[in-house]
Amino acid sequence: MTTLVKITTATALAGAGLSYAYYSQQKTESPKPKEFPKHFDPHPFQHLSQQEIDARLRSGQIINKSNAKWVKAIYTNRMASNDPVEDNYSVNTFQGSKLLAGVYDGHVGPFCSEMIKEQLPIYVARQLEQDTPEQGKPTENVISTAFEVLDQDIQQRFYDLFPKNVARVTENDIREAIARNPNAKTIINEAITGSCACAVYIDDDNVYAANAGDSRVVVIRQEKDGRWTGRRMVEEQSPAHPAWRAHLISQHPPNEADAIVRRNRIFGLIAVGGCFGDIMYKVPKEYQMNVLPYIPAEIYNRFARYHHQIIRNYWTPPYLQSKPLVAHYKLQPGDRFIVLGTDGLWDELSWDSVRSKNGDQVAAELMSTWPDKEDQNAATHLMRQALLYEAVYKNVGVKEPVSDPVLELSKRLTRQPSRRYRDDITITVIELDSHGVHEVKENAGPVFEPKEVDTSKPRLAEPKKSSWYSGWIWSRL
Repeated sequence: MTTLVKITTATALAGAGLSYAYYSQQKTESPKPKEFPKHFDPHPFQHLSQQEIDARLRSGQIINKSNAKWVKAIYTNRMASNDPVEDNYSVNTFQGSKLLAGVYDGHVGPFCSEMIKEQLPIYVARQLEQDTPEQGKPTENVISTAFEVLDQDIQQRFYDLFPKNVARVTENDIREAIARNPNAKTIINEAITGSCACAVYIDDDNVYAANAGDSRVVVIRQEKDGRWTGRRMVEEQSPAHPAWRAHLISQHPPNEADAIVRRNRIFGLIAVGGCFGDIMYKVPKEYQMNVLPYIPAEIYNRFARYHHQIIRNYWTPPYLQSKPLVAHYKLQPGDRFIVLGTDGLWDELSWDSVRSKNGDQVAAELMSTWPDKEDQNAATHLMRQALLYEAVYKNVGVKEPVSDPVLELSKRLTRQPSRRYRDDITITVIELDSHGVHEVKENAGPVFEPKEVDTSKPRLAEPKKSSWYSGWIWSRL
């Protein structure tokens, strides 16, 4: 009896010990903490499938055929960030075998860039017809003149809406003048909104690049040793660029220097140094007070919130210009691409507030891998790779290669409001071939024949024997 009790007691104690050990182990082994991404970024996004990503990236892609001697094909893509998209582009032929292509970065609205894409090729071609090589005027100067004449016409068309003596007009005079012209709102919208413009003109092996604003054109070539290099053809006009900022300030009295450029922006507001439109930075002083506040409210409201910042520093206009920086380049064997891109592209390829030449070289390295299995359109390839290039962790300030392209492209494509994370992006890639081969890739988007520029179309405004400036002088007498 005693022995049985001892065995039973021992067995019970052993069981209790095992039970205690089991439950103790259960309590100490807590669930593993949730694993966050390597670099945590709290901004919400929608996770897309690979098919959804491809569809979004390819939705704006097109191809243009070419008859230009050195041009194999022209690939373009555009991705919106603003709603509506403010970027635009154009591809045209001139005299059959010459190519005119451009990208246009609009701001404050899409109206100016939409008009520029139609009008700039016409103005450039018309000027090239008027100032022939036999007259001895350098082609660079001819193209520059075309840019300036177009912007003068945009301004003149605006001034023509209103009474000549604006120093003495009333609010009713302005409103009545607008009511008399059925096209007044269109004319005002295209003058008030603005657009940078970056264009190339290709004539045989001569490439001319003109840039008003902060877009960019880069020639990409493969050297004899196999290296890929990117060369910017023409600099940007930006208050953030030290040389351009110094040039801009030099155009005005020294006592204005501190007010003209603040936070790398003109008057602390606009981040470009050259553009079409943006007439609120170009008009005579009387227009600032006597005309602009009385244009239709839905248009004035586009810039009303910062109009007072312009007025208080507005002494010696204009503060913006359309005169572009122009360069000439002679094509040679080894040149593979000419890339035109609005600043939305170059923002992705450089972390600097003043975009460095590193972005030009990065574009060359990214294009060295095209064509690839994902994208037959060269512009789509560059867009995809740019969105993935070291920019994935910009929100947390980390540079490193992408480990999960689907995840990171989902972030880049779906975060809202998207304008906080990326700009509109427009890319045109001109594929070159020194042997004169003309060929487009299959499955690279809709294929178009570029339209021949019609130089018989009238100018936006009739040239005046006396400019608006003489009218301004007259109004002060």
